[in-house]
Amino acid sequence: MKKKLLAGVSGMMLFAGLLSGCSSSSTSSSSSSSSATDAGKDGKVKITLWDIKDQNDPYIAPIVKDFMKENPDIQVEITPYAVDPLKEALKVAASSNTMPDAWFTWGGTLGSFYPENGLAADLTQVSKDDKWAEKFNKAAIDLSSYSGKVYGVPYHLNSVGMFYNKNVYQKAGLTAAPKTFAEFEEQMQKVKDAGSVPLAVGGKNGWMLMRFTEQLIEHYGGPDLHDKLNSMKASWDDPAVVKTFAKLKEWSDKGYFQKGFISMDPEEAETITYQDKGALVLEGSWYDGTLIAKGYKPENFQFFPFTTEQTPTRMSSFVEMFQVKAGLDKEKQAAVVKLLEYLTDKEVVNKYADKYGAAATLGVTYPASTPHIKEMGEAVAKGNFLIADQALPQEVVQKLFEAQDKVVLGEFSPEQAAKSIQEAVKSYKDSK
Repeated sequence: MKKKLLAGVSGMMLFAGLLSGCSSSSTSSSSSSSSATDAGKDGKVKITLWDIKDQNDPYIAPIVKDFMKENPDIQVEITPYAVDPLKEALKVAASSNTMPDAWFTWGGTLGSFYPENGLAADLTQVSKDDKWAEKFNKAAIDLSSYSGKVYGVPYHLNSVGMFYNKNVYQKAGLTAAPKTFAEFEEQMQKVKDAGSVPLAVGGKNGWMLMRFTEQLIEHYGGPDLHDKLNSMKASWDDPAVVKTFAKLKEWSDKGYFQKGFISMDPEEAETITYQDKGALVLEGSWYDGTLIAKGYKPENFQFFPFTTEQTPTRMSSFVEMFQVKAGLDKEKQAAVVKLLEYLTDKEVVNKYADKYGAAATLGVTYPASTPHIKEMGEAVAKGNFLIADQALPQEVVQKLFEAQDKVVLGEFSPEQAAKSIQEAVKSYKDSK
């Protein structure tokens, strides 16, 4: 069944989405040398690519520049967006049939939206012809697939774990990562008592706080229940979920999150950790690259898996990929695929390995300047689960985000929050 293409989007949201696109375009790392109006007059194949800014900017632009030097018949125009503006811009483009030729997206239910609605090209044959099985991590290919077909060029295979600022920990009299959940909470209190913010979290749009929600569910419910909740085979109105929301409320009431975090942008929230004012952040395997891009040293931070006290200790993981617009003519699709395969080529990735993050490409050697990528790769290999906002249907994800906010703000009890998510699951199932 196809998902509805934003039938209920209001004019205000559409306007906001368009503003996001205009704002991002003005700061674009554009690699084009001519405007859209005269594209093609010089005989070049023009490609439009929407990407994530900040995270990928340090290397995407120079890689594309090198690509165009090697392929003078292809012109690439990059438009970078922040995470949530990209999601909104893609929604608007999907509803107005103005999708770019290629776009950055995520796996699971986020990425599946586009093939479900006939917007993404089926790359299954391309993946066979170009031997992607020899180029990419198998898990990355699997997570870039939908209904047995490949719909994305794997880009990053990410995991999410805890990082603490060594300077802030030292100020609080702490010297090492916690080994138990109780010790984790004790450390947060010591950080707060020392005058710093324990947890850097931006609650705006829900996904950053969700990282803690899913880790707490893993802690209280264990891997088996957690997987059943994500596959909607167990009821979210479960004691483990209630305990999870109760703990979020407790942490908020104790001041472990910065003041006003629930409406704070994630990027703004993380700034306190760079400035030695915040101790802990639950971040991904791209974090070393983010620190370097912002002028900070990854060695001033230490990684450790969230202390769920489960065996094995599982980490949240997900794939990032590029999808290709459905319906492109043969020549243009070939050019787009050529670009995306170049962006993920082993030699190219190795050249930018200090900034690239946890690549889906096999055979990458990471430099000493990004010490945590290898650590996180070894940790996630011991056990992982698909991140919640890709495992669950987006209708349910939005209710999860809403439940988190309402618990923290005191508008829902933990029991009401758990019940509201299960009601959303039932509604979703009944609609199928």
